[in-house]
Amino acid sequence: MFDLAGKHICYVADCGGISLEACKVLMSKNIAKLAILHSVENPQAIAQLQSIKHSTQIFFWTYDVTMAREDMKQYFDEVMVQMDYIDVLINGATLCDEQDIDATISTNLTGMMNTCATVLPYMDKQQLGKGGVIVNMTSVVGLDPSPVFCAYSASKFGVIGFTRSLADPLYYSQNGVAVMAVCCGPTKLFVDRELTAFLSYGQSFADRLRTAPCQSPTVCAKNIVKAIECGDNGQIWIADKGGLELVKLHWYWHMADQLLHYMQRPNEDEDEND
Repeated sequence: MFDLAGKHICYVADCGGISLEACKVLMSKNIAKLAILHSVENPQAIAQLQSIKHSTQIFFWTYDVTMAREDMKQYFDEVMVQMDYIDVLINGATLCDEQDIDATISTNLTGMMNTCATVLPYMDKQQLGKGGVIVNMTSVVGLDPSPVFCAYSASKFGVIGFTRSLADPLYYSQNGVAVMAVCCGPTKLFVDRELTAFLSYGQSFADRLRTAPCQSPTVCAKNIVKAIECGDNGQIWIADKGGLELVKLHWYWHMADQLLHYMQRPNEDEDEND
């Protein structure tokens, strides 16, 4: 069980919908610091969060998740002056715009990867941090395909692949940073907006989704935080239909014995240097 009390949490997402509800739950966990990073500030939401726990320090920084990694490094140097360290990084920025594939991929996948790469040194127990948890928010259409939201689905599949790769023991055993993902099912507010299908054939489905029965952001948020508290490195969770379910991961490809033996044997160059 991961105890959130006293933790320093950095949430990259808008301050509304699922993100706002998740921050409300986090504030009830007696966390020490909460940094919210997004392109648009929401003072009313921040005031609402502060009213939950006055002793928790809340910071807001204007953040463009699609900025270049070099700019992110400079940006987080300033963030860390206030945060001191980061125990939990939540990557929740998301965009579903099938007519703007570049923006969808940049927001949901590339930006998330660059944020992880930038923040990891501040969390790495062998560098500037104490270890911690990275939580990448994704979708159930990152586990199974969506014929309607093809670009969005592709970006969310990428989040799963990146999360599982970064959670490999090769990294975790050395940096102490657990990496996990939470796949949200259809949720009100997200599906309430006007959505356009990748191809016109799917538009009627996209339109009907706006009035479909979905879970509330409040319930989804509670399960997101529950996954953080109960989860472990490399795990993928589904937060849908008011519940939380651990995904049973499957490996389709297995390294050939000869290649496995080669990759696991000591590095001959290192042995010679020793």
